Formats: sequence, structure tokens, C-alpha cells
Amino acid sequence: MAQDIVFDIGGMHFRSGLVDENGRVSAQVAFESPGDPDELVEHIRRVVDSFSVSTVNPAVGIAIGGLVTKDGLVTAGAINMVDYPLIQRLALRHPAVVLNDARAAALAEAHFNPRLSGRSSFLLLTVSAGIGGGVVIGGELYEGHHNIAGEVGHLIIDRGQDCYCRLGHRGCLDALASGRALNHRMRKLWREGHWTHLEEVATLKDLPQLLADGDGMALRLVAEAGKWIGEGMMQTVRVFDPCEVVFKGYLITALWEYLHPHISAVIRAYGYDLPLSRSALGEHVGLIGAGLAAQRLRAQLAPAAGSAP
Repeated sequence: MAQDIVFDIGGMHFRSGLVDENGRVSAQVAFESPGDPDELVEHIRRVVDSFSVSTVNPAVGIAIGGLVTKDGLVTAGAINMVDYPLIQRLALRHPAVVLNDARAAALAEAHFNPRLSGRSSFLLLTVSAGIGGGVVIGGELYEGHHNIAGEVGHLIIDRGQDCYCRLGHRGCLDALASGRALNHRMRKLWREGHWTHLEEVATLKDLPQLLADGDGMALRLVAEAGKWIGEGMMQTVRVFDPCEVVFKGYLITALWEYLHPHISAVIRAYGYDLPLSRSALGEHVGLIGAGLAAQRLRAQLAPAAGSAP
């Protein structure tokens, strides 16, 4: 069975592997994401060269956090990209496609989540270093005119908050409730005298233990983040009326039991009864979605290859 070379690249983790046509992931490797575009390009090239030895005519699928336009330009704040022509810079010998990581995950859920596959309409939110979204309508990923549909992270939630995302938006969901935002607020609170029992500056990695210890300030931070995530989610929900909202990402994995009650409270305040779930495909969801994009690319190229003299 054909396998494609896939990547899932966010602000916190760089994952790579092989995916077959049934969504099975193998040879997965994960490490911390590089912060520099040129370093990222070199990482991808080395992985592709390594996997090319064991695959036959693969395509390459790259899911990445950030804005990905229809012509493949990437603006990914966590990796310091602005209108970056990633596929062009890679110059791979295999056909390659790049798409937003949240939309890749939504594509995977639409195909391989048994509860949602088929004709379901749902919203997928990724809550990690940044916040993004993917919209599925009638079982198909909705990409929008400019290929950026579902950018929930940049909805303005509270302009009164003195915080900005990496694109310069004040009070957007990403600036308020992303992993970067929580990490910044924790560092600021530590410098102001909170969590003095911690020998080093408080960061996001300390948050799960502080919550488990019942720390009041940590509980307040997560309550605010859950409220803001709920507000951003509901702005999107009221536009297209999904059957469910699926969540993924580091903050969901680490903090779901604390975030979920506050997100649910916002839903009830709007008078909705909307199921919330975590990704059925776990940490592989982005790789699987990148694999589906690679398969589609191979299918598009096959007729052209067959008609060549």
C-alpha cells in the first residue's frame, strides 16, 4: 500500500512520519519545533531524504500552524514566517502540499472519526501554542475563497485587554487564550510575586501541577482562558450551526478537565446544547490530515502523468 511522507509542525512540536491510504501512521518522530524558517526547511529536507529510501513515489504533506494562502504562502508566527514560500524553498524532488494544521486535523476527523465521517458538519479547534480552526460542512473541508476559513484564533474577543497576537491583533482569541498567551501571563505574574515557591520563573509547563495543587491564581487563569475559548467558539458556531465541536492541541491534552467546564458554561449561556469532544485520532490527527492532502495531490497529478508522452 502506498505511503506518503508527512509533517505536523506547530509552535511546540515538529512531528514527521509515514501515512498510508487507511490513515495508519508509522515511523513517527517528534521533537521540539525549530524557531527559524531556514532551520525548518533543513529539517524537512533531511526527513524527506531519509524516508525516500523506504517509499515508492511518495507525495509530501505538510500541516503547519499559521495562515496558509491558496498559493502556498505561509505566515507562521511561531516559526517567524511571513508570506514564506515554503514549498518553493524546499525544492523537493517529490510533489508537496502545505496546509494549515487545524484544517489538516479537521480533514482527518471528517474521514476517519466514525462518529463524524460522512455528511457531518462540525468545527475543529486546535488550542496549543496558538489557536486555529477548521470547518467541515456536509462532510467536506470548507477552505474559503482565500484558503483561510476557520481562523478562529484571530476573532476579536476583548479589545479592552492589553495583549496582542503575533500578527498584531489586539484582544483576539490567540492573544488571550493560546499557550503563548498563558505562558506570557504566567511569567508576568511570577515577576509580580506570585508562585514564590517556584525557584525559577513560572511557565506553561508548571500550570498542570499548579492546577492539581488547587492554586487559586492558576485556576483563575484557566477559567478566563476557558471563557474566552468558549466565546470565540460560539462566534463561529452561530454562523454555521455545527453538530459538534472537536478539540485538539497541547492545552487540550494537558488541561481539558479544567477548561471544559468553563467552555461548556459559555455554551449554556448562549442557550445551546452542543457536544464537545477531543480528537478521536489523538496526536496523530495532524499527520493523518497531511497524508490525506498528499493523497489528493497524487490523485490530481496521476492523470497528467498518465497522459505524458
